[in-house]
Amino acid sequence: MPTQTPTGSFPTRPIVVVCRPFDENSGGQIVLHALIDRMRSLGVDAYASQPCKTYRSLRPAWLGALKRWNYRRKLPEFFAHESMDVPMASDAVLDDAIIVYPETVRGNPLEAERVVRWLLNRPGLLGGNETLDPSEEVFFYQEAFAEGVAPVSPDRLLRVRWLREDVYRDENRPRSGSCRMIRKGTDTLSQIPEGDRAIPLDGLSHQEIAEVFNKTEVFYCHDLYTMYAYYAALAGCVPVVVPRPGLSAEDWRDGFELKHGVAYGEEEIDWARATRDQLIADMAAAREQETENVLRFLAILKERFG
Repeated sequence: MPTQTPTGSFPTRPIVVVCRPFDENSGGQIVLHALIDRMRSLGVDAYASQPCKTYRSLRPAWLGALKRWNYRRKLPEFFAHESMDVPMASDAVLDDAIIVYPETVRGNPLEAERVVRWLLNRPGLLGGNETLDPSEEVFFYQEAFAEGVAPVSPDRLLRVRWLREDVYRDENRPRSGSCRMIRKGTDTLSQIPEGDRAIPLDGLSHQEIAEVFNKTEVFYCHDLYTMYAYYAALAGCVPVVVPRPGLSAEDWRDGFELKHGVAYGEEEIDWARATRDQLIADMAAAREQETENVLRFLAILKERFG
């Protein structure tokens, strides 16, 4: 049942989040789906739409409809995780919707009149445009992602998570050795020691990764910004983010509300172990704050788009 929340500050138009089918190994797709699910739990008319073209400018209208159908039939079948409420938007919904694009989508392919850009990483780093359209409403997942993007108000934080606490938990088993994940951290591959025996995690399922986390002591993470570092901590494995040359621990943590339990470099391993309990407490508090983030997001869209 949707949470009983006053709807006066919610937009009257539907909100459509552009995303691909659910992928448990893609943090970006997970949070895009999670935002839709969270909004619908609050009673918001929210939907998903795969990245595509609308061909609205084509005349006659039937030609645009034909090209749109032909484009969409080539897209992969859309699906969501069984625990989430993520329906697809119809053409009628798209016509009047507020469209939310992640920063990886270039331009405005849906030719929407009302556009929101959600920075799940630095603009242009993983695709999309480095410079954003000034007419767009911009929100960010981490403050670091909005650095140099002007003007972005500091109240535009929008962060939701889908924590797999059903999968990642400490089973108090004997531990030895380490594991390693690269993901988006290819720029620090040179720091992998010769003869490294860490168990590789890239490409494994959540269940497989949780199994490794429960039998190893240290998780070396080359991706600077990923939930897997927190998942490791939940499973009792010490996460160590491999430092990027020129990026200090202070600058890396800037903008994070979850600052404990994760080591930035091996010299912080003891500190990460000592602050794991604080991380667990911080994660519980963060979940409450996420709802406030979403409500503020909706109020801003209501003010801008009605």
